[in-house]
Amino acid sequence: VTMGRKAYFTECGLAASRNLLQPNTISGDRSRSLPLIGNLDVSGSLNIEVSPEQAGLYLRHALGAPTTTGAGPYVHTFRPTTLPVGLIVEKNWVPAGLTNKVEHFLGCRIGQATFDVPTEGPCTLNMSLQGANYAIASAPLDASQQDAGHTGFASSDCTVLVGGTSTPCVKQASIAIDNTLDGDRYCIGGGGVRKDLPEGFAEVKGSITALFEAFTLVDAALAGTDTTLELLMSRGTGLGSAGNESLSIKLDHARLALTSPTISSPGGVEVSFEFTGYKSGGTDKGLVVVLNNAQTNTLITA
Repeated sequence: VTMGRKAYFTECGLAASRNLLQPNTISGDRSRSLPLIGNLDVSGSLNIEVSPEQAGLYLRHALGAPTTTGAGPYVHTFRPTTLPVGLIVEKNWVPAGLTNKVEHFLGCRIGQATFDVPTEGPCTLNMSLQGANYAIASAPLDASQQDAGHTGFASSDCTVLVGGTSTPCVKQASIAIDNTLDGDRYCIGGGGVRKDLPEGFAEVKGSITALFEAFTLVDAALAGTDTTLELLMSRGTGLGSAGNESLSIKLDHARLALTSPTISSPGGVEVSFEFTGYKSGGTDKGLVVVLNNAQTNTLITA
């Protein structure tokens, strides 16, 4: 590993832990014997505010490598496929005055990733990671790490579309990806670390909370209609040049869970709907994400 990228984040809860196990040997007194060392767990959150400069790398590790077209600006199209082997997350404590302390979380994969658009404020991506191993180094892996920049999308940059039609009365919307990682891959004689983290099904779901003004979505749920849910973040022309980027996260085939509205107050009525994405045919995988930006690829490059 020779190249790294500076992360812009709101929270990094990724941490290493290892249990101490009490032996049950009975001896001549009531004191316990030396505790045994258990398996190492590397897991936790990495949460960011969504920006076109940072999103591509995380999408690559949440969905797999994209298909990239264009000669500048570029269009990166993601669908669920084989995930990359993993990534290293590095916490550098040296600038905080802790000399020679750089944490390395090795072999990390993104288990869950949730895009959320609030009524007001930044659009966010909350990720849950698991890893294989942990080490402390004295220096960063890449002293001159790449800085791709960060210009975040806000809810004012976002449009929510259901069935291809803008839905103006949505208060909150989200789309979640669950890679169903198998985190129990420990082996006898394997040093107490995960051998690997194979991905399972790519579970994709979405939700919206909206002002209730019509029975359109209730009718669609009742009929089992094949529909779509799209979160479209865009600024300027949205074609991908600097200041004109866009990001579309879309359940391209989805069914709605039936939810009829309840009346809980004399004021306005709100209702929440859950969407479940599914594949249809050889191309549509239930989720398609299209990122238009000025970056030639979604890798970490010098």
